[in-house]
Parts: sequence; structure tokens; C-alpha cells
Amino acid sequence: MLSLLKFELREAFDSVPWTVYYWIFFAFQYFVYGQLVSRLVVAVSDYYVYYGTGLIIIMTFNIGSWAGRRFVESAHEGRLKYILSLPVTRGQLFLEQLLLGLAVNVVRVGPPLVILSILGGLPSSVLLVSLAVLLLMSVGVMGIMISLSFVAFKSFDIYSAIVASMSALLLRFSTILYPLAFMPTSYAAVSLANPLTYGADLFRSVLGVDANQLLSPELSAFVVIAVGISTLTVGTMLVPRVLEGVKSS
Repeated sequence: MLSLLKFELREAFDSVPWTVYYWIFFAFQYFVYGQLVSRLVVAVSDYYVYYGTGLIIIMTFNIGSWAGRRFVESAHEGRLKYILSLPVTRGQLFLEQLLLGLAVNVVRVGPPLVILSILGGLPSSVLLVSLAVLLLMSVGVMGIMISLSFVAFKSFDIYSAIVASMSALLLRFSTILYPLAFMPTSYAAVSLANPLTYGADLFRSVLGVDANQLLSPELSAFVVIAVGISTLTVGTMLVPRVLEGVKSS
């Protein structure tokens, strides 16, 4: 499993410009667009910091989604059939895919998180805890995307449509870019059913964002941990079953 992980990590970081793109994306969105939008959103105190943390959460979500899509694409490209011939169990393969996504997440999200911590004058302990929260959120996202692979093995187009719709709903109906207290009642009710809301608020609680705008950190931590454990459990049981008889396109 570790040999396979090493091979896929080398392949994932083979394109250095793509990794640098993530850092440039954050820098432009935060230092340019963030300055502009923070002057328009005056109802939220220090929206500039709130927006910056939201960007990091979006990056974490996108990397988690990428890990799930990559697993599915391996099946349609014929690579998965070769990987399944290796002395690796289905459960180990699922774990290896999660470790791959976590490693990529650390590399691509780490520098922007360090920048936010330096600008906020936060200690290294806070940086480590906030990174742990992001990784736990990433586990939940990857678990969901990989578990949906049973759809992709039957129809990649349907899988793509489901993932795109789910991503749009999860990102927009959450507190990633706007606090719960400033949402319309109907919008807030939907957001409360979204696990990303709790992950975003927990991440901001660790970074010291205004607590009046956030949900209880205890409740948020419970939901994030529960989602992570649930997706790991479902993925461990489901993936080995759906991998049998995989056909490449």
C-alpha cells in the first residue's frame, strides 16, 4: 500500500505548475478580490478575514472532490484493473486514496494557511489544529466522492452530474462565504443541514474569528468528526463491493 501511495504521490506532484496554480489562485482571490468584496460587505465585522478562511475551505473541498474523481477516472482509464491485481486489499486501496488526498491537501492548502496565520499573528499550535480540522473535513468530502464511485462505474456522465450538483449545493448553502446570522431564515435552515457549515465554523473558531458569527465549536466538532467516521465506515464497506467487476471504457 505504501509503495502504491509513493507512486501516486509522485504522479500527483509531477505537474508542479498545477500546484503553484492553487497558491496563485489564493493570493489573487485573497489580496485582490478579497480587498474589494470586504469593502462591500460592511454588515460582517472583519469580512476580509472571514473571506480568506472561506477560500481555504473551498480549496480543501475542491481537493477532496479531485481525489474522488481521480479514483473514478482510474477505473475508466483502465488503471484500476491493474492496481487491483497488486497485493493490496480493497480496504487498503480505499485508505491509500484517502492518504493521497490528505497529502495533496497539505501541500496545496498549507502555504495559504500559513499566510493567514502569519497575518493574524497566530501561534504554531493554532496552525496545526486548524490544519487538522481541514484534513478531517477533507476526509469527509473524499469519503463521499469515492463512495459515489458505484454510480460512476455504471455511468460516468451521471456521476459527473451528481458531483457537480452536490458541490454547488454544499458550497453555496453553507457558511463558507457568509455567516449564518446574516442569512434569510429559509436559507439558514438548509445551511444547518449542511456538514460544511459545521466544518467552516469549527475552522474559524480555531483561528479566532468572531465567535458571535459562528455555531458552537463543540457542536461543530461533533458533526465534523461524525461525518468523517461515517464516510470512512461507508467507504470501507462499499468500495470493496463496487470494485468487483469494474469495466474500463
